[in-house]
Amino acid sequence: MDKPVLRPPSPDERVYAAIYDAVQEHRLEPGLKLKEVELTALFKVSRTSVRTALLRLSHKGLLELAPNRGAMVAKPSADDCRQILESRLAVEGMVIEVLARAADPVAVKALRQHVKSQQRAFEAGKIIEGHRLAIAFHRLLARHCGNRILAQLLDDLLSRMPLIILTHGTRQASGQATHADHIDLVEAIGDGDVARSRRILERHLRALQDQLDLDSHPPCKTLKQMLKQ
Repeated sequence: MDKPVLRPPSPDERVYAAIYDAVQEHRLEPGLKLKEVELTALFKVSRTSVRTALLRLSHKGLLELAPNRGAMVAKPSADDCRQILESRLAVEGMVIEVLARAADPVAVKALRQHVKSQQRAFEAGKIIEGHRLAIAFHRLLARHCGNRILAQLLDDLLSRMPLIILTHGTRQASGQATHADHIDLVEAIGDGDVARSRRILERHLRALQDQLDLDSHPPCKTLKQMLKQ
């Protein structure tokens, strides 16, 4: 049987993938302006391809598009962060409930192996790799739950986490604490304990929120407002 021929990515797909990966790897700062002219020259593609990619990324919540201002890397507000984390708790709570009710040995084995890889990374001092695997752990949960809609919803929420960390992450999350939560969650899923799985997930996400600086800051006053005082 002939092997299927892999289609090379289209120009807009190349631009999309490059920017998406840069966001996920913390290489693009929130608020950074992305100029179409520079992207066109950098990727050697048409402006139409660049605009298509930017529009897709804005639909993912990774970029903000404004008329006459172009595109910039999204900078989530404190309220955005709270809502994203609340949405994660709802969606991921359903994911782990599905997993715990099934308690599939194959899924549990894959999750345990992943957690061990994460532990090895942290023990070796590979912090960036450890945190990459930590995010991948949550995507692996969704992949094994067997519900592609839940998996897509969770993937969209997870893809916005780097921007939250870069915008509000004034205190570094503990790799060991993250790892411990993941171990506990896998064991709860393996035991088929839905209630315990949910409690661990909620503890995990609340701890993450506590590590972020989400204190509301008063908006800057305009010159007109200041002169009236």
